[in-house]
Amino acid sequence: MADSQPSSQNRSVSIGGNAIGAIIQTGDSNQASLDFQSVPLPDPQSVDIQATLTAIRDALSQLDSSDRKKIDNALSEAEDELKKPQPDKDEIGQALERAVKYAEKANGFAVAVEKLKPHITNAVSWLGENWLPILAKVGLTAIL
Repeated sequence: MADSQPSSQNRSVSIGGNAIGAIIQTGDSNQASLDFQSVPLPDPQSVDIQATLTAIRDALSQLDSSDRKKIDNALSEAEDELKKPQPDKDEIGQALERAVKYAEKANGFAVAVEKLKPHITNAVSWLGENWLPILAKVGLTAIL
């Protein structure tokens, strides 16, 4: 006869590195699915980051969001940083991540994702590997 008492096993999870694109769960009889599209990143030198940010702004401007001003401000910060002689990629990445975070909550984000995918992919390539988690916001993971 099976024991009906809850298991007292330690079900904690410790991750020593990157778990992007992984499902990590504990418990009994769990089911999960992960639906990400793997994409290759373009050569960072081939990315026109100004055009990429403009395309992201255009796609996000179509969203109905109570955080419109926050989205616009974050993208403006990224564009302002890009105008500097030596732009800080981390500053641009933080601003882009913030804009996408606010946009995720907006009506129509799921539809905008398809327009955003190539531009977010280009931006992440230009920004560098530290910014790979932004890809997950649009259902992508990178092929490295």
